[in-house]
Amino acid sequence: MFDQVQGDWPTHSRFILCSCDDKYFERYFPRFYSTFTEYWGLPIHVHIVDPSEESLGRLDDLELSYTHCDTNHYNWTQSGETLRSSNPKFAVNTSEHMTRGMYETYCQAQRFIVLGHNIDERQSVIVADVDAYALRAPTDVEREYLYKDMAFTTFNSRLMATFCHFHAEHREEILKMSVMMTKLVKESKTLGVDQKVLKSVFGRLPYQELTNGEWIRHFDVKTENDRQEHDRCLIYHEKGTRGKNKPVETTWTDIGL
Repeated sequence: MFDQVQGDWPTHSRFILCSCDDKYFERYFPRFYSTFTEYWGLPIHVHIVDPSEESLGRLDDLELSYTHCDTNHYNWTQSGETLRSSNPKFAVNTSEHMTRGMYETYCQAQRFIVLGHNIDERQSVIVADVDAYALRAPTDVEREYLYKDMAFTTFNSRLMATFCHFHAEHREEILKMSVMMTKLVKESKTLGVDQKVLKSVFGRLPYQELTNGEWIRHFDVKTENDRQEHDRCLIYHEKGTRGKNKPVETTWTDIGL
């Protein structure tokens, strides 16, 4: 499933890449597509994990480039049990929790894994969470700042995976990132490998810092003031279960499907 990716990598010199499983695609992608199309005006490439035929048909109807992979043959239960038995801090978790955790870890990492094996020498790729969305158009100055090198928001000393930019000049490091994430997921050694590997590979390289609270805000939305602070950013991403449980107002009908 790591190296048996189906579909064609885009030929655009600059584009936005998102990745998700079928559940997240169904729920969040209409909003992602609508807002990034309106405010950023860049091609969007989707990598979808375990897609339904309906989801692939929707991507065809939207005339978007996409890749996809199938993990149905993979033993996620065994992967979760391997992690639980090897790491005492996970011993109290149920098998269901660990299975879901390993699957989500793979889904989070897969966009970076696919990127590392495919980005070419002339490409500039924005990577964004599918449950994030654009709030306004970036200025020419903001675009230039983002595109000229690698770019991340930082929060609590972490390089955040929610919205970042990968520059072709660092293809060697981008491939290294991909290989490291693949190894960690295959060996079932940890949950949430994306931030760990991003910091390990890119933390000592020069990168553009996308100011937290201006580009995107990495806090839960608990109060009306939090919501207003989120609304000031270029990109909106509501963390935590509060954000996940709220209805998503943009639907497939809203984007003509």
